[in-house]
Amino acid sequence: MRTMHGTLSLFALTLVLAAGCAPPSGTASRTLAPDLGKRLEAAHAVVTSAHPQASEAGVEILRKGGNAVDAAVATAFAVSVGEPQMSGLGGGGSMLIWLQKEGRADYVDFYSAQRPASWRTVAPGDGGRTDLRVVAIPGEVAGLLAAHERYGRLSREEVMAPAIRLAEQGYPINQILAQMIEGDSAKLARYPSSMAAFYPGGRRLQPGDLFRQPELAATLRKVATEGRSGFYEGEVAGTLVRELNAGGHPASMADLAAFQPQWKRPLCGDYRGRAVLSAPPPQTGHEIIHMLELLEPHDLPPLGLPVQSARAFDILTSAMRVGLTTARYGDDPHWASAPVTGVISPQYARSREELVGTGRAAATIAAADPTSFVDSPVAAVCAPLDPYVGAATSPTSVGQAVGSAGPTLEVYTADGGETTHMSVVDGEGNAVALTQTNSSVFGVGERSALGFMLNDSGIDFARDTAMLARALARPPVAGAGSDFWTRRSTIAPTIVLDRGRAVMVVGAPGGGRIPTEVFQNMVYVLDYDLDPLAALRLPRIFPSAGSVAVQLEHGFPATVLGDIRAMGYRPAAESFGYARLYMVVRSGNGWIGVADPRHDGQVRGY
Repeated sequence: MRTMHGTLSLFALTLVLAAGCAPPSGTASRTLAPDLGKRLEAAHAVVTSAHPQASEAGVEILRKGGNAVDAAVATAFAVSVGEPQMSGLGGGGSMLIWLQKEGRADYVDFYSAQRPASWRTVAPGDGGRTDLRVVAIPGEVAGLLAAHERYGRLSREEVMAPAIRLAEQGYPINQILAQMIEGDSAKLARYPSSMAAFYPGGRRLQPGDLFRQPELAATLRKVATEGRSGFYEGEVAGTLVRELNAGGHPASMADLAAFQPQWKRPLCGDYRGRAVLSAPPPQTGHEIIHMLELLEPHDLPPLGLPVQSARAFDILTSAMRVGLTTARYGDDPHWASAPVTGVISPQYARSREELVGTGRAAATIAAADPTSFVDSPVAAVCAPLDPYVGAATSPTSVGQAVGSAGPTLEVYTADGGETTHMSVVDGEGNAVALTQTNSSVFGVGERSALGFMLNDSGIDFARDTAMLARALARPPVAGAGSDFWTRRSTIAPTIVLDRGRAVMVVGAPGGGRIPTEVFQNMVYVLDYDLDPLAALRLPRIFPSAGSVAVQLEHGFPATVLGDIRAMGYRPAAESFGYARLYMVVRSGNGWIGVADPRHDGQVRGY
């Protein structure tokens, strides 16, 4: 990878996007505006996240001798303080871990979950609004602590100290949080506790206002001191159960005590000789790997970028449309069929490649059953990682089709949903991609007296009674180790390996746009050799498998729009940037870390 001096450097890309806009002759050249923490070259370690002080927390831990897992856990707890609308102790997520010395990968899924029987009471509230019956048992604390206990070096108190300090001392509200407080005012207004936090004295928090969270600091301190039991048992658990019960939720102390994060084997696919590690079901790593596999026959750089070339646009967009049809195969494998080893096999991609780059947008792209491909050989680049990646035939393996067949759950759309992501590498080459979420912005809208927002991860059951009925009709797989149902989620923390070492760590928030936007930016760096920040600055594409309509961020030239319309696509402008990425890419013996310019996040390192 030649990301520092690639095919299109950051400066060259600026010229491409600004073609025809050169200054008049005789005009003095101007210095480009600083990147404001969006790009960093570092020799040893990098942390990039959606909040500057969270990234600083991660680097603080690395400088103290912590490894990438220590730093990721510290960053995650700090992000929970700095981005309460996106994630927190009341939500969940997942973490992909690469251990360089051991040459192995691991994955912990701590997405908020619930026993399906509890969803019997889930329903839209009065007038269509949701209530606390859509809250799942929060998984974040359990997952972060489990990862730290298994792989961390520093003490729990050390890695949580920066988050506690940030909650106690406070931080200035950034523009994104202020915007979302205003935009979700109706949701927050339903709960006095939320109004007290975000509208103190009846005045909405404004950009630059200092935001302190003493209740959250107290909860974090209890977790730091007592560990898992400080959250899932005792006083904190009792408060949370009382709040949920008051809102009609049937949660019990036993539910909280029983919740466990699930250690899984990450999926692994081959993309042009690199191993791509990504999220197992019920998350969407299989979609990303399948999209990449579909590109194997195509040499994209000579065609130009999709913002320049309708031909490149068609190849990339049609690969995404085909990949999106595989969402239906990513259910919770403890409860339903999840034949994702078939989805990520090169053989399955070859059976679908005729749909890619035809020059004509198909009205719809139909799904194709990957079950006959589940026993395909493991990719050569993934074989050295076995048994650490998903390729086994164990009945509890996320890579195996298990459970009853029956109808699959609906494919998620791009509507709604926000999240946060952080990417971390340390001086030993260890890497972590961590994504966590409240599900929707501010979750259900209620702020617990414990200082965090409550998730709304049961919202899909609330919207679709048929989905709930199918969940209730399926007993869990015997011996699966979990009677909790984890809903399908689009989060997809991803790590790319080249010759046995991490060369890319990436992930994003953004609901249904996550898989496609992660995929696009991986292609821009891996295939086009773009500088990572140049890749992130390109306008993004979000297509649909079921329609020729395609959402485009502003920035596509009118000539390209005309060409893709002639192919049958129906482009529409999308002014708001979703799926804001946080990426680290190897450069020589060091790293380039980037934070998406669409957001207030920043990168730190040394």
